[in-house]
Amino acid sequence: MEMQGMGLGDDFFPSRASEEIDLVDEKGNQFLWEVFYSFSLNGFEYLVFLPNTESEYHLVNVELDDPDSDVPGYIVLRLGNDENGEEILEEIIDTDELEEVREFVEDEIGLLGQYLSQEE
Repeated sequence: MEMQGMGLGDDFFPSRASEEIDLVDEKGNQFLWEVFYSFSLNGFEYLVFLPNTESEYHLVNVELDDPDSDVPGYIVLRLGNDENGEEILEEIIDTDELEEVREFVEDEIGLLGQYLSQEE
């Protein structure tokens, strides 16, 4: 996926008023996603996104076990570079890497489902 309008600082923490970026997948579908959280782990940069609509729920790659959550889970993508050096977002294929990322996110911000179902 290509990113447009990226601009996160090093001190980015979860916030419902966080940055939104336009993403275009390999089929040309465009998505406007909220960057919920960003972090570094094992030399890689990751971004956590929340699906904005039910039509995006099929893109969730980390499911939540919390029935009180407003969303079924979240989307984690790894920041990388294409052959031209342009920043891209990469799908995490390795299940061990995805599990390590899930554990890191839970450790850093607690039970995500509870956070998402809190009233503002």
